[in-house]
Amino acid sequence: MSDDPLAAFDPAARAAFTAVAEQLIPAAHGMPSAGEIVGDARLAFVLRARPDLLEPLREALRPGLGADAPSRLATLEREAPELLGVLQQVVVFGYYTDKGVRDLLGYPGQEAKTLYSWKVPDFIEEGLTDQVLARGPVWRDPATGRRAEPA
Repeated sequence: MSDDPLAAFDPAARAAFTAVAEQLIPAAHGMPSAGEIVGDARLAFVLRARPDLLEPLREALRPGLGADAPSRLATLEREAPELLGVLQQVVVFGYYTDKGVRDLLGYPGQEAKTLYSWKVPDFIEEGLTDQVLARGPVWRDPATGRRAEPA
């Protein structure tokens, strides 16, 4: 990959990406849309951190997958769910790694916390993991991008 991962995208691909970002995370409840946030700097940040996503993202943004964002997303869901997953990941990664978005959410980022072996963590005492444990394992099949059902 060159120093500039955005060199892989022509203006039409960038416009398609912005339209998809707007569709996936629209502005709501005082939060900006992903189309507003995930510009060149955020996209380059994501692709430098995850260069493995560059080629699948290029494939997901290629011409002919739909005239607008909803059509492109529907085509990818039907024909290439693994590419849809990459497109969604890049949008989400770019959005939630933005400092302004984290500030609006009141999330400072990951912080080191001291855990003591003799004390039950507050999140356990508060029952924050109870629903997750009761639900059981849920995952996406990496081959298809679809939710896998437990055997």
